[in-house]
Amino acid sequence: MPPEREDLLKDLGYSDKSIRFIQEEHNLGQLPVFTTRTSHVGDCGDMLRLYLDVHDGRIRKASYELTGCAGLQACASGLTTIVEGMTLEQAKEIDVEQIIAFLGGLPQAKFDCAELARDTLRKAIGEIEKA
Repeated sequence: MPPEREDLLKDLGYSDKSIRFIQEEHNLGQLPVFTTRTSHVGDCGDMLRLYLDVHDGRIRKASYELTGCAGLQACASGLTTIVEGMTLEQAKEIDVEQIIAFLGGLPQAKFDCAELARDTLRKAIGEIEKA
């Protein structure tokens, strides 16, 4: 990432951890093996596709693809990191505040990105539970 973009993200209120997750594209891309692939579109028009590999009710691996902003990328990276190793029941309880806290903060204007990440996760878990 060019230093100018990193400085811009810092000026906007992104934490160092959020910027690192964006820069490293942490967990970005389709999993080679997955139990579910779920997409959800936010009110802003951004789209998040979440991949979960689940075995015996526990999330072994999670990744994502997106069409959206840096805020959504940070939230999706954070969420996929948080849920790995959790049971589906534990993952259903993740809320917006946990995602933001895990990232060390986000600009207030990007809190809807954490909502989109949470909602996509809940939709994915619902699909697994229906199967």
